[in-house]
Amino acid sequence: MFRYLLPLFLLFMVGCSHKVDTDFDPSYKTELLKTFAVVHTSKGAPETLDDERIVAAITHELEGKGYLAVSKETADFQVTFQTRFEEDVPSNVSFGFGFGTYSSGVGTSVATTRNVTNDQEHIDIYMVDPKTKKTFWRASESRKYRDFKTPQQRSDYFDKIIASMLKTFPVQALKGK
Repeated sequence: MFRYLLPLFLLFMVGCSHKVDTDFDPSYKTELLKTFAVVHTSKGAPETLDDERIVAAITHELEGKGYLAVSKETADFQVTFQTRFEEDVPSNVSFGFGFGTYSSGVGTSVATTRNVTNDQEHIDIYMVDPKTKKTFWRASESRKYRDFKTPQQRSDYFDKIIASMLKTFPVQALKGK
């Protein structure tokens, strides 16, 4: 019985994992970039506390990679991001159990299905050339929304997500490996 449950468990775990989706322009010369500016404005809404946390996380990660934060007018590249919240993403969860005997022709089964709703957070980060206004690198991630007890827990959460998203930036450094 264990040999049947293990593959189901592994499939469930793979379905719950998070993957950062990245895309980039392979012809863009990221090795020439030295300075950046995070340029973010909420469309028609005031900046949120999470926006401030994301800006801080992006700045921290890029400075850790050797880039210098400057004003948007003098930056070699600009970083923008979008956040979206999607309510009640449906997910069906089922579990079944059965037993019976072959010789007596008697069997029984118990099954249950639950509709589980998950709120999803989406974050997209764009690296933009300020001269051409074209995106040369992008990362996206979607995760189940989490509720936090303290502002520090929420900041730590965004630090972890942004670090994961910016792990492959700049891509030119990865080409030689």
